[in-house]
Amino acid sequence: MRSALKETDSTSASVALVSDGKIVWSQTFGRVTPAGKKPSATTLYGVGSVSKVVTTIAVMQLVDEGKVSLDAPVARYIPDFAMQSPQYKQITVRMLLNHSAGVPGTNFADLWSHTPIPSYVDGVLAGLRNSRLKTTPGAMNVYCNDCFTLAGEVVERVSGMPFQDYVTKNILEPLGMKRSVYPTSVSKPGTVAPIIAGGKAQPIEITNAFATGGLLSTPEEMARLATVFTNDGKVGRKRILSSSAIDQMAVDETAGGLRVGPPSFLRYGLGWDCVQDPALKSAGVLGWTKGGDTVDYHASFAIAPHDGLGVVVLGAGRSFSSIAAETVAQTILLNALVETGAITEMPKQVSGRPGNGKVTARMAKAKIARITGTFLAQNGTLRLTKGKSRSVRAATLVGGVWVKNPGRFVLRNDGAFWSTEVAGTSIRSVKSWDRTYVVQRSLGGVGTYYSHVARGQKTRPGGSLSPAWKARVGQKWLLANESPDSLSWSLLGPPAVEIAAIPGLSGYLLARGALVESVPFDATTSDTLGTMFLEIPLGFGRDLYDFEFTMQDGEEYLSFDSSVLRPEATVPSLATGGNAIAIGPRGLVQWYRVPNAASLTISGQSDWKLFDGDLALVASGGDAPVTTHAPTGAYVAIFGAPGTTAQVELS
Repeated sequence: MRSALKETDSTSASVALVSDGKIVWSQTFGRVTPAGKKPSATTLYGVGSVSKVVTTIAVMQLVDEGKVSLDAPVARYIPDFAMQSPQYKQITVRMLLNHSAGVPGTNFADLWSHTPIPSYVDGVLAGLRNSRLKTTPGAMNVYCNDCFTLAGEVVERVSGMPFQDYVTKNILEPLGMKRSVYPTSVSKPGTVAPIIAGGKAQPIEITNAFATGGLLSTPEEMARLATVFTNDGKVGRKRILSSSAIDQMAVDETAGGLRVGPPSFLRYGLGWDCVQDPALKSAGVLGWTKGGDTVDYHASFAIAPHDGLGVVVLGAGRSFSSIAAETVAQTILLNALVETGAITEMPKQVSGRPGNGKVTARMAKAKIARITGTFLAQNGTLRLTKGKSRSVRAATLVGGVWVKNPGRFVLRNDGAFWSTEVAGTSIRSVKSWDRTYVVQRSLGGVGTYYSHVARGQKTRPGGSLSPAWKARVGQKWLLANESPDSLSWSLLGPPAVEIAAIPGLSGYLLARGALVESVPFDATTSDTLGTMFLEIPLGFGRDLYDFEFTMQDGEEYLSFDSSVLRPEATVPSLATGGNAIAIGPRGLVQWYRVPNAASLTISGQSDWKLFDGDLALVASGGDAPVTTHAPTGAYVAIFGAPGTTAQVELS
């Protein structure tokens, strides 16, 4: 654990191990103050997407009571749920819990903040009403946060209680999880582990998607939750879930959908990331695992149900990850299995070495022809080209330029191309659904297994871009409709989306920036709509969107999901002297440039943000009148209620 914190330059972590219903070990690491104070056993951490296990328990309780059917349509329970694709009516509750509903992915608008934003779920439903499905419901499992926001809404609508109240009454309180909480208000200082950066404790991050990632807890309290799964749904004499519900959650839900290559380390159950953890499987032991990541918090929740063991790892640090936490959790469980006598010794490491058999010229020609090309994925544009001596070279797109990766991938007699740079890593092409994918095999976690993942979908050049799309390439659009409390304005990076070309691949473009990372889309559908088209299972096909351009007040606005953005190129400049800032009927944020360094006096606003010429946040405030200095080329964003007017004096 100390090694993981050091390698990722993270602030703190906390762990707990439960055996046969009892906590047998817990320990904290790192610091929660700049002066070096250690976290305590009661220090809260965000558990991120481990919250999905709690949400699934809530849904399954309602299934146990006969109030919800897993295979009933979601629209039965949420009548105002709708999408542009009529097939949304086929989405069932089960598809929400196993990530196969086919909805685009994650509504990032107002997702993270330092102050709770209660309207987040309303924004998700509004975004879905404007969105298409990316695949047929039930056909493919691909990680989806909005699925669990909808699952939480099912709980709320059926129970008649706010989601967080239902979970508190029916799960947290019966388990004695007295400190665990959803952040409906700002936490008291010192109760939640902060990130320490620049020598200062940073404000506490809140995840407003409660059902998908919002729970705050401690490892010792999450260990109580683990006992639900190590004791067949009961904790002491209290039954939390039926045996049937536990069993249904543990079914491999990926078995019937699109599977590219061997089974992955992601084998979704209901709520679980993996119902056959590969590290434990390498020791002949059944394991169920769930990881979680927000911006600041990272977690692993791992269960060996037949051996009565569970472990929780929670950490705070922007470079920490659920993968790092999961490796620690696997290490703890494997050592515990040895100590209890469940296994006689730690499982052996896989060799990570390719075979040395002969590769024929015919085999090489066919394999290289299939694997070379451009492979697109969410946040992962990859180009593979023919190299020397029966190998391929990989390049990634960085700032609009293809940058060659170190080393080569050399073809071996097992049909895979093995990396000369990263031990144990190989790639191969796999055809499925009349598509070609590049599948990467790597040494996983503790090194006792291989992990497989579809890394990208081969995409051939398409049609030529229309003049309208050509004009958008290289242009930026600025966020115009999120709450001023959203971290989209600050922590995540510039609040902008840029449309970018993919060199050598006509017809397709990227929407990139902190708000979307890097999302490919087809720009040949129409002059105003860029459509998602990738169908990649599990991780690299998540968070895809359609990008629509509409004219509003003579400006071409961009919208995707529930986000609305205005063009950066036409942001007007403030005049010297007084400027009346009219907030339109939609309440969109009003953007202005500051041509030369100046003093700004702002009044009548509900909030304001000041950015430098590179759109890095310089200063921000609330509704009080303020005077601040703006550098040359700065941007100022003014917030207000629809129909109101703010004043900006520039001198």
